[in-house]
Amino acid sequence: MTAEQKEQLIKSQQGELNAVLIYQRLARITKHEKGEEVFSEIAADEGKHATILKSYTNEVLKPDGKKAKVVGFLYKLLGHNFVMGLLEKGELKSIDNYEPLKNDFPKIQQIIDDELRHAAMAKSLLR
Repeated sequence: MTAEQKEQLIKSQQGELNAVLIYQRLARITKHEKGEEVFSEIAADEGKHATILKSYTNEVLKPDGKKAKVVGFLYKLLGHNFVMGLLEKGELKSIDNYEPLKNDFPKIQQIIDDELRHAAMAKSLLR
């Protein structure tokens, strides 16, 4: 593993941990009829991704709740559709970060597949 790869894996691991809190918060505050179920499922997947990444980095990281608070605030202020658009873009952007790693780290493909599914799930919640 190169230093650059390790840095990207750690950054991604932190992002996945933060995403767990973001989706858990959204599951609690959403008014969308399927939102709680969808957000809870995505949160669980993001936790699995963090575990996969930890198996490569051997780093113990803690989630940062600040982003979850900001996303929750934006959800209340700007609304459901605005935040769904942000989440869809975020999931797709994460794929771009994972693509260069997938050949050296086989479990990354599973994460990519999940992130594609998450983007579709977020899009499905648009009203």
